[in-house]
Amino acid sequence: MIEITDEQAQHIIENGEIPSELINTKGRVAVVLTQNWCPQWVAMKTWLKKLDEDITVYYQCYNIKPYSYKLMKVKETKFGNDLIPYVRYYKNGQLINETNYVGQEHFLENFDA
Repeated sequence: MIEITDEQAQHIIENGEIPSELINTKGRVAVVLTQNWCPQWVAMKTWLKKLDEDITVYYQCYNIKPYSYKLMKVKETKFGNDLIPYVRYYKNGQLINETNYVGQEHFLENFDA
């Protein structure tokens, strides 16, 4: 799991897109936008850390950042999702699915979509 940097978050805010440097790092990439207090995120983070798959997971707990409102606004308006955690699934650089909280089995199934 790799935290999205402030510069990468700024790119999301300014462009309404996940930076290509993130989604093109590997064949399978998940990007999670969430808030650190969310119980579903806490549960998800636990098994994501132990995930034994060839998947890169980038995440941002935006509520603790000074730009939290701006990033939340992009997530809710551009990405059309006002729930957390919000997960975007990429395969070979292409967006293949979007979900909110899912368990490990369903998380992995989203890459087969």
